[in-house]
Amino acid sequence: MIWLALGVAVLLWWLMTGLALMSVHQPRALQQPIFLLSTIFATAAIWGVQGNAASHTTMATVTGFAMGLVIWAWLELSYLMGYITGPVKRPATESMSLPVRFYNALGTTIYHEFLVVAVVGIVCILGAGLPNPTIQNTLAVLWLMRWSTKLNLFFGVKHFNSEWLPDNMHYITSYLRSGKNSWFMLFSTTLATYCTYLLFFYGQIAVDPATALSLFLIAWLALLAVLEHCFLMVPMGETALWRWAEVNTRKLR
Repeated sequence: MIWLALGVAVLLWWLMTGLALMSVHQPRALQQPIFLLSTIFATAAIWGVQGNAASHTTMATVTGFAMGLVIWAWLELSYLMGYITGPVKRPATESMSLPVRFYNALGTTIYHEFLVVAVVGIVCILGAGLPNPTIQNTLAVLWLMRWSTKLNLFFGVKHFNSEWLPDNMHYITSYLRSGKNSWFMLFSTTLATYCTYLLFFYGQIAVDPATALSLFLIAWLALLAVLEHCFLMVPMGETALWRWAEVNTRKLR
């Protein structure tokens, strides 16, 4: 189960990250139908939460993992395409104190944070008490690691590739600090690594294949998120992983 989970998690993470990068760098006229299509898929995934969570099989577990990623991809697109962000749409100034900079940085994304909380909450309510929590756990891991990434970017990281952001969102980079890793980077990465170890551990001792697969999928996803934290700490040429997305982006423009 652990190797099946590895293949599924890495393939879907790599593919959906590349598709998201392609999507947010398209002209506005092309972004709109892409976002509409993603909204349809995400709505269908949310609609199917109860049915999936009620089915405790390996197939339902893999499907639930994919459904969670589809919902998360829609949430990411809604922000990066500029549809749901926050009231602050201006860059930071050098005179801003740390509390003011944090307040304004939160203001660039606060509406979207409420959306994420609402969607994750709805999914957790729909799947509560049912035997297959894969969708809920997938969204929870992505949500927590996303907040960790945002806080690290605010406090300071060694490396950040601003080219991943679309042109309309480049004002966000003024709230980020790059060139040196902050204390929070080591703390958050260590904590995330330990939590990932626990997921693998409980996957190993799970009593049935579906539960083991679910835990391993979430564990590999968490490990990939830890890897993304490492990308922020040390330049690793990670853009080569999605070179195909960059090439296709230029072709579509």
